[in-house]
Amino acid sequence: MQKLEAILRLLLFVICSAIGILSIALATLGNEWKGLYDTKAAVIQTERNNVKIEQIIKDHEVLTGQIATDPNILAKIAPLTLGSDVNDPNERRANITAEMLDKAKAVLNSSDDAASLPQPPIWLQRSTTDENRIILFVCGAGLVVVSFACFGKMKKKAASHKA
Repeated sequence: MQKLEAILRLLLFVICSAIGILSIALATLGNEWKGLYDTKAAVIQTERNNVKIEQIIKDHEVLTGQIATDPNILAKIAPLTLGSDVNDPNERRANITAEMLDKAKAVLNSSDDAASLPQPPIWLQRSTTDENRIILFVCGAGLVVVSFACFGKMKKKAASHKA
């Protein structure tokens, strides 16, 4: 019976103290853990931006190569880049309105895949607020103290008095 009681006390001590230690660790290291998610998201976004910049550089090199080989291409590009009117009567023109541009910008901005960046879990966001960190720390410390006080080393029972 004493062996079963000792095993049960040990099990309760381990569970309670582990929960307390984990809550203290979450209270103290939660912001760093959340920062890890932010750092990963920044790295992924930087890599995406680098790919976009490399594509822009390639496009620029192709365009400058075409300008060097065919000077007439400047007449075709000028209306697009400078916003001037097209002089060629056979040129097709698209009637683009401000609404169409706004819709296109919204589609392009929403396709940045910001949702695919690593986001911290909701429970981590909640537990890293200042109020919740204080509560986690105090409750964890209290649980560790209670587990040592209640489930710690067993005192030997005193022998019954002989009268």
